[in-house]
Amino acid sequence: MTDNRVNNSLNIINNIVKNNKVSHALLFEVDDYDTSMSFIKNVAKIILCKQKNKSFDNLNCNKCNICELIDSNNYPDFMIIETDGNWIKKQQLIELQEEFNNKSLLDNKRIYVIKEAEKLNASSSNSLLKFLEEPGDDIIAILVTKNRYLLLDTILSRCQIFSMKYSDFNISSDVVDKVENFIDYITRKKNLFIFYKDIYDNILPDKNIAKKILSEVEKCFMQYLVKNSSECDVDNRKLYNIDKITINEMITYVKIIESEKQKLEFNVNYKIWLDSFFSRIIGEVYDRSNSSEY
Repeated sequence: MTDNRVNNSLNIINNIVKNNKVSHALLFEVDDYDTSMSFIKNVAKIILCKQKNKSFDNLNCNKCNICELIDSNNYPDFMIIETDGNWIKKQQLIELQEEFNNKSLLDNKRIYVIKEAEKLNASSSNSLLKFLEEPGDDIIAILVTKNRYLLLDTILSRCQIFSMKYSDFNISSDVVDKVENFIDYITRKKNLFIFYKDIYDNILPDKNIAKKILSEVEKCFMQYLVKNSSECDVDNRKLYNIDKITINEMITYVKIIESEKQKLEFNVNYKIWLDSFFSRIIGEVYDRSNSSEY
């Protein structure tokens, strides 16, 4: 990640934190580990720093000592798990759980990072899964990997996934029209099913095309969150309808798309999946938009 891409990616996280949309488990898919760990520390600062109006200088708020403690690896409730030899081992996860079962002395959230999460072996993966299944209210897991698909599906399903790979910010020009049309359709809110046939025939006719188009839509939303603007620049065109979608809704879309793409990796009935996908958009985005949560 270049410095510019690090800052842009942190804008995404900042939006999620400000909108109280942080999951108990985050997974970051990255290009390389050397630069990503500095980025992960900055993510931790955004989550843990208690200053409501943050004015970061190099991602330090300059008003508390939390940021400095994280930088110096001395913050007691921020732990990084790395490989022991070639693997991350079960005993490391057991010791982590024992440590995090104790109450925080700082009255703050606690974060543990698993670097090179694809190197969890079978035993440590199962130990982590048990930890993720019953998360403490104040505990956040951050998994860092170059390839999310090397992790157990059951672990992925419990994570809020962010791909920070360079390629995931580039929108393919051959699908621009379909991306634009799909975003336009989902701004129609509860009338989405009225356009079911048009979407099925012209945008999402089968599983493979659906995976590609949804990936591109997700990239567009990520661009929007990075730029924090009312427009998304796709192939030098502006998707003006995107400003009809709130930040909260967009964050929820990213989460839905990630999990729904995972379902398409399995042998599912496509039409049943599409019905479920549309129902989930309406239920999790638009029905909830009328509640106090939004």
